[in-house]
Amino acid sequence: MKPYPLLFKPSLKKRIWGGSKIKEIFGYPGPCENIGEAWVVSDHPEGKSIIINGEFSGESLGVLLEKCPEWFANINLEKFPLLVKVLDANDNLSIQVHPDDQYAMRNENGASGKAECWYVIDSEPGAEIIFGHNAKNRSEFIQLSKENKWDQLLAPVPARAGDFFFIPSGTVHAMGKGILLLEVQQNSDITYRIYDYERKGLNGEKRDLHFEKAIEVIDFQSTGYKPKPYTVEEDFAITTLVSCNYFTVERWLIKSTHDLKLFKVFLLIFIVNGSGELIYNDGSILLTKGTSIMIPANMGECRIVGKIEAIISYI
Repeated sequence: MKPYPLLFKPSLKKRIWGGSKIKEIFGYPGPCENIGEAWVVSDHPEGKSIIINGEFSGESLGVLLEKCPEWFANINLEKFPLLVKVLDANDNLSIQVHPDDQYAMRNENGASGKAECWYVIDSEPGAEIIFGHNAKNRSEFIQLSKENKWDQLLAPVPARAGDFFFIPSGTVHAMGKGILLLEVQQNSDITYRIYDYERKGLNGEKRDLHFEKAIEVIDFQSTGYKPKPYTVEEDFAITTLVSCNYFTVERWLIKSTHDLKLFKVFLLIFIVNGSGELIYNDGSILLTKGTSIMIPANMGECRIVGKIEAIISYI
């Protein structure tokens, strides 16, 4: 079957910290209140985004991976490797950490770990994230936690539109209120909560904490990550935000046109701002703010026309 660009319907998630910006800004169909996450490209069992165009309309990425592995460059994949989300924080998220692959394999029924990254789409004045901690070692982390000295323990960082943060597994982190961001991560939903402000969940009960597991996986050697400088072409600018073992994430600024050459791997494209058109051999697709699209491997050349800011991810 001939590959073609895929569009997706996101899976929306209510969260106690969620807001209304996902619906207001991107216009995704569904409820408006307390939507904290839109899983815009996902084949995770807890929320599959569904293909909405072409011959595979109504199917999931898992079905496509099984039927057309060549669309994914025939890489030996047991599951779709990435999960792309939009997050809207109307309140602070829990202080948390994610395990690496080895720990998750041993302790979470063979699951994969979770490295992730954040691209800030919008933020209110004074908005911050938690990125790391100030404890010298595990013992000090435990002691400060027991004494509820969170202001002393945690490391807040300002978060403004256009900022990027790479969050390897083992990094203590939290998204602060007033932030809208795009998250690219491993296809895993394992989170160990360290502190949750004594809040109750949507069911009226306090949410579980996972302090013992969190302490086992926290990396006490981790440091911050800074994006690389721009590489500039005519009418096109690209920033490689991160390239790690699990994914590469880039920011594209297209002023008028950009030709996509023959790619050996699939590309995931999320339109952050602007509008335009993706033109390929058999047609075209309108691109607007919030559009999520997958370009299959070896689809052939295509062109993006318009004034667009996009986040690109691939393995």
